[in-house]
Amino acid sequence: MSLLKLPRYVQMPGNVSPITGCKPGDVAPLVVLTNLRDHVRRSEALLDEVTHRVDAGWEVNTVTGLYGGTPVTVSSAGIGAGQTSNVMEELINLGGRIFIQVGATGAMQEDISMGDIVIPTGSVRDEGTTRYYAPRGYPAISDYRVVQALAKAARSAGNTVHTGIIRTTDGFYASQRIEKYVQEYHDLHVLSVEQEVAAILTVASTRNVFAGATLLVIGNLVTGEHSLNGDAVELVESEYFDQMRYVLRALVELKDELL
Repeated sequence: MSLLKLPRYVQMPGNVSPITGCKPGDVAPLVVLTNLRDHVRRSEALLDEVTHRVDAGWEVNTVTGLYGGTPVTVSSAGIGAGQTSNVMEELINLGGRIFIQVGATGAMQEDISMGDIVIPTGSVRDEGTTRYYAPRGYPAISDYRVVQALAKAARSAGNTVHTGIIRTTDGFYASQRIEKYVQEYHDLHVLSVEQEVAAILTVASTRNVFAGATLLVIGNLVTGEHSLNGDAVELVESEYFDQMRYVLRALVELKDELL
């Protein structure tokens, strides 16, 4: 007799999902994930029309609208692999099929400059969430077509782009400020570190959807520069969000190729 009585996916009355507050009909196949609620609100200005607004009342808010006539959803998934995986699970259940994370990252290579864009081909699963999805040897890999589309769109927008392997960790301080780990992954030519991408890629692969990410470099662990320390603060204030413009263009192109 099974001890577990709750279903795998919980729905509240009215078929409302508990983390996102979304219900059937609220979510488009094309989804942008952000860390910040403010970026969801600001994204409304880039859409031709907003058809749904859902505010779950905590970290998560979601809008769906039309971009060039194509339905697109933008949702704040918060910070960290655990919350991001919760949001993704619900959005997949409601019809999400292509997921792009718009985020920030700290570089671990000297030749990656503040303001550059990192587009991961894969991520080291150095966080705790994805062990519940797949064994340790299972890779967290971006769909190659998503990588190509994002790299092309980011370069067309005038950005310096780096593609390659990154590292996803659970903590901004505990796991990203320890010398031996920075040295190890620097020497392995890992480009940068952040807190969500491995979960996004693993959830996508195991749920048979598509995913990738575009990450603005707002710090460099080996040069000591960081926007949060006062270096190039405009990156956080404006250019972090600017990724949204080329991501929306890339998503519309990917729709015709992947769906």
